[in-house]
Amino acid sequence: MTRRSRSGPAVRPDLRGSGAVGLVRGSLLGLCIVTAAAFALRGQEVVADVPGDLETSLVRSWAGDGVTTVDGLVQVPLAILAGGTTGSYRFELYIHDADGTQLFRDSWIREVSGRAAAYAETDASTMLESFRFGIRPGTYEIEILAYPTDAADLGVRQTLALTAFAGRPVASDLFLATRVEPLVESSGGSWSVSRGGFGISAAARTVILADEAELFYYLELYGEEVESRVAIQTEVLSAGGTSLFRTPVNDVSVAVGGQAFTGRLPLVDLPAGNYELVMTVEGSGGEALLRGAPFEVRASVGPGLLTTAGRSELREYFESLSDAELESTFGGVAALLSEAERQTYQALPLDAKRRYLVEFFGERDPYPETPGNPFLDEYLERLATVRARYGERVGTAERAPWLTDRGRLYLRLGEPQNRVANYYPAGAGGATGLSSSGGEPPYEIWQYQDTGYVYLFIATNQFGAWSLIYSTDNNIPPRADWYRRIGPEAVQDLTQYFGIVPGR
Repeated sequence: MTRRSRSGPAVRPDLRGSGAVGLVRGSLLGLCIVTAAAFALRGQEVVADVPGDLETSLVRSWAGDGVTTVDGLVQVPLAILAGGTTGSYRFELYIHDADGTQLFRDSWIREVSGRAAAYAETDASTMLESFRFGIRPGTYEIEILAYPTDAADLGVRQTLALTAFAGRPVASDLFLATRVEPLVESSGGSWSVSRGGFGISAAARTVILADEAELFYYLELYGEEVESRVAIQTEVLSAGGTSLFRTPVNDVSVAVGGQAFTGRLPLVDLPAGNYELVMTVEGSGGEALLRGAPFEVRASVGPGLLTTAGRSELREYFESLSDAELESTFGGVAALLSEAERQTYQALPLDAKRRYLVEFFGERDPYPETPGNPFLDEYLERLATVRARYGERVGTAERAPWLTDRGRLYLRLGEPQNRVANYYPAGAGGATGLSSSGGEPPYEIWQYQDTGYVYLFIATNQFGAWSLIYSTDNNIPPRADWYRRIGPEAVQDLTQYFGIVPGR
């Protein structure tokens, strides 16, 4: 049974040791409310009266070869910023084994936008951090900290106990979500977790509104060497553990190697309150296990909800922009849309675009019950980066940075977790496009570890134009001659760092 955890204010530990467990950091764009956990609270140390606390979900899945993958989602209270002056906080993650040996550590600084920081003193305002790591069988202690960058003693800390799968389970832990969608049908850039070919809108607490009470779920089923079957029954429990309703038993055929089990439940008859969704999964050998996660139903009308103050705030913001500001700031929204949506949006007059944007950003607000809109904040922050890095010229004209290949991808997906760049390759011969001293064009290789996708860009002329010529993303097929357009240093980096051998 999975459950979530909350912690109180705490102190930052000393930094110790070096990392030994792989980690992927997530991004914020498009996060919605939700998910499940697989851990127990171990302890907390209070050192200051810091408002707010951490909420964390750790969801385990089976990666094979004895490895359990853990997706972590943490909601950081922005109230901690009241203890500092910089408008930013440091997030730290530590992993220890059962003997207390530190296996891994990582940390990063999150700059909080001015619009979000303005609500830092409200208890409900939070920022979501996400990460992924792999562990082998055993018991581990996960330690998480967040504190103002200039006030390390004024933060929050959480310590969690986590047990890896001892062997291949029948099923993963359970994700609850406000949306689960095949990635091939997605416009991209709006998922907190990507697994099994699906995008999952998930966060550390699962909240749905009463008049739109529709709960999505995602579970991985792990097949055997031959096709197998499992029986799955889903039920909703009240806060007191009373079963409110059960679905019929679903007999599922599991492909060799496993598959995802997803769906959604209409819950419009549930009153506001706390609940738990539980799945009983029975394997072909008769073994049964429970996978569950909590969720909350909230009343749809009340202070701060998107249907009232939240939507009004967005409407006022977009109406405050001049026509030129609207076009220069939100032309990049097209990068987040499907082709059909893009054509519709671009054909709208400006007033209709304003109404469209109110709905677009309002529907993607991860915390509609609180002031501000982190999805909009993240878009604006990414846009600022795109403008600073990825503008290009075509002849004497400047191309909008979000229309460049690098700018479009960055606006959709954010900062890549892995990046290899070589602007002065020395390799000789074989390359076309922009010639360096050795004939090889400059190149950048980006990788996003939540999907594993790799993207290769090369400079195509001497005026700073770049082109995406290769990717492992099924939605962006590579150019047929891409491997003839690069030189030996790019080939070496693709092979060494990403396991890609051109021409094979």
